[in-house]
Amino acid sequence: MPKLNKIIFLLLPLIFSWPAYAADEDEVGCHRGDCISGYGILVAETERGLTHYRGDFLQGKYQGSGRIEYLGGGEIYKGNWVQGKKQGRGILWNRSVGWSSINNIYDVYVGNWRNDRRNAFGTQAFMIQDWVEDRNSENWLIDNTENYSGEFLNDIFTGEGTYRWADGATYTGTWAAGKKHGRGYYQFGTGMRSERIFEFDVQVDF
Repeated sequence: MPKLNKIIFLLLPLIFSWPAYAADEDEVGCHRGDCISGYGILVAETERGLTHYRGDFLQGKYQGSGRIEYLGGGEIYKGNWVQGKKQGRGILWNRSVGWSSINNIYDVYVGNWRNDRRNAFGTQAFMIQDWVEDRNSENWLIDNTENYSGEFLNDIFTGEGTYRWADGATYTGTWAAGKKHGRGYYQFGTGMRSERIFEFDVQVDF
């Protein structure tokens, strides 16, 4: 019996400290670790509300690898940072049209970032049912969802890319300002391929 009492005594701080820590999760400040130049957990107030960041810091800014969640906005980013901005490779998911507490529908981007925006190559997938973090690869998103996979310039489809619709049909070609622009082709599930020329989504190869 004395041995059992000793075990219970040692466990008490762990059992009763957790609710206190959980209650502080929405309080602004550094909760654990080093939020200046190390690894830490930080809750911060932003224009978009509270954020919860877990990852690397350098001189008080997000630097290296980290995960940030907008506590009220349904958006999470996990990936690389440079001087407090998304830079390098990362994944972002946010609530899609039709999201509710019972409909777990998200839009997901996987790819490259520069200065907090989608730049270079990436994949933007739309309306993914029952999204779960770390479950699906970028290749799975390309093959199984409605998505654009290709080049971006400051969040906009620009350059070479492929758009895939939910039924599996695709359009591959050049894009500008988020629109089909230049030469490209449709590929249908039947195997038929149709060449086209567009000027900002308007077909001109009549």
